[in-house]
Amino acid sequence: MPPLRLRRRRATGISPRVDCVFRALFADPARAHLLVDFLNALLDRAAPIVTVEHRNPVHLPDFVGDDHTSVDVKAIDASGRIFQVEMQTWNHTALRARILYTWADLYEEQLHEGDGYEALRPVISIWLLNRNLFRNAARFHHRFGLWDPEEALRLHQDLDIHVVELNRWRRSPPEATPLPLRRWLAFLTEAERWGDVPEDLQHPILEDAMSVLETFKTNRDWNETYRSRLDAERVRITEKRAREGVERALDEALRAREKTEHALQESEHARIAQQANQEALAMRLREMEAQLRALGVEPKLS
Repeated sequence: MPPLRLRRRRATGISPRVDCVFRALFADPARAHLLVDFLNALLDRAAPIVTVEHRNPVHLPDFVGDDHTSVDVKAIDASGRIFQVEMQTWNHTALRARILYTWADLYEEQLHEGDGYEALRPVISIWLLNRNLFRNAARFHHRFGLWDPEEALRLHQDLDIHVVELNRWRRSPPEATPLPLRRWLAFLTEAERWGDVPEDLQHPILEDAMSVLETFKTNRDWNETYRSRLDAERVRITEKRAREGVERALDEALRAREKTEHALQESEHARIAQQANQEALAMRLREMEAQLRALGVEPKLS
């Protein structure tokens, strides 16, 4: 008798990268263990994070009827380190500056009147990008700090920025990716197509994460919120693409105009040069005629 096969659930159709789902996963204090596990999987440090306190907590019911579109999660651990995790679905032209600015803003806001610089704690900023930011990069996980590359000297450890290009990982997952991190990257990039967690990735932490997706799938109010956020995100992307298309067309028109103006300038320069050559030739002819007359020879004019 063949073994019985468990019936798999249908795919959730819920993307964890949509803002309301992302924050429900990582900004809800009731699910702090998800954020802790994700941070430990990505940062992979000798001293793992044990607990975090959310600085911008949110609960699933808070999303219903809420127009909040922030996709960032802020938390602090027992040692005072500050964590910022942000999901970026679209790379705008100022994204690199924004990454640095948001880190600086979190770092600066730690100090209050009367505080000394010793009160500052590291800020670990993590940006999950749905689209690649670095065109020719070989790795999907990039870490930035304050270094002197010539002597490998670190100025300070408090600046710690991580950029994770999900699309680069999705297209070519490195075999060396540690399993805890591979679970999360696969979840973030593929979970909308899952019914159950794949066998090679099964872990209680992902089962809990999948339960959040199931809630957005089965609860009518939360599903409507998800659909409205997904639609709003698509509208924003469409508008950005349209705006970028207009900007590209305008840029091309400006380059075409500059090319035409340059051609006209060259044509004008050529006309002026030709006129100058003709005037120089006419002057040379007059000089030659004068020389001939001085020798008593009347030049023959054609």
